[in-house]
Amino acid sequence: MGIPFIGGILTVAFGIVAVGTTLFFQYHPNQTSVVQSQESQIKKDTSLQDNSGYQIVSVDVKSDGFSQENIELKAGVPTKINFIKQTGYTCIRSVQSKDLGIDVYLEKGDNFITLNDLKPGTYEFNCGMYMYYGTITVI
Repeated sequence: MGIPFIGGILTVAFGIVAVGTTLFFQYHPNQTSVVQSQESQIKKDTSLQDNSGYQIVSVDVKSDGFSQENIELKAGVPTKINFIKQTGYTCIRSVQSKDLGIDVYLEKGDNFITLNDLKPGTYEFNCGMYMYYGTITVI
C-alpha cells in the first residue's frame, strides 16, 4: 500500500462525490422554483395581464401537462403567451399548434410566443408528442 494506491482511492472517491453532487442539484428542485410555482398557482385565475399593449398569459409546463388547458383572450389584442418550464426534467420539449402555425422548442425558463391579430374562435395547441393538449379561446 503505497502512496500511488492511496492517491488512486482518493481520486475515485472525489469523482464519486462530484458526480453525486452534480446529479443531486440537476434533478432536485430548488426552493426558488418551488416558491415561484406556488405563486403562479395562486395567480392562475389572474394570469391574463395587460402590459404595454399586449395581453400576457403565463402557462406552467409541468411533467403532467400544461397548468392552463384553456386560455381565454380578447380578440384583436396582440398576445404574449409565456410557457414557463421550471425544470428540464419533463417529456414536454415543445409546444405546437397547427391552427396558429407555431412549433416552438421550449427551453428551461421563460418561453414567450407572440400572437398578433387573433380572430374570435378556438385554437388548439399540444406538446410535441401529442400527449398533452390545450385550447386558446378568443372572444
